[in-house]
Amino acid sequence: MRAHGMQCPTCDKYGDLVHATVRKTGQQVIVCTECDFVWPHPQQDIHPAHATDVASLLAQSGLDDDWDELELGARVPPSSTA
Repeated sequence: MRAHGMQCPTCDKYGDLVHATVRKTGQQVIVCTECDFVWPHPQQDIHPAHATDVASLLAQSGLDDDWDELELGARVPPSSTA
């Protein structure tokens, strides 16, 4: 079995979470590659209550609802709570 990144808690772990940067503002976020939820404060717990959607996040910065506004980075590593 291949190692994956941390899986999204909002879409029943169907999508992987990746680090991303909003190109025009430099804001660091974490985004699900499947359900379009985004965590605008990566230092917080990855919990559904802290998520918003990509369109809302971009609109708050006056940007178009377009994934091209995001520069995707590395996958978020699985949490190591032991």
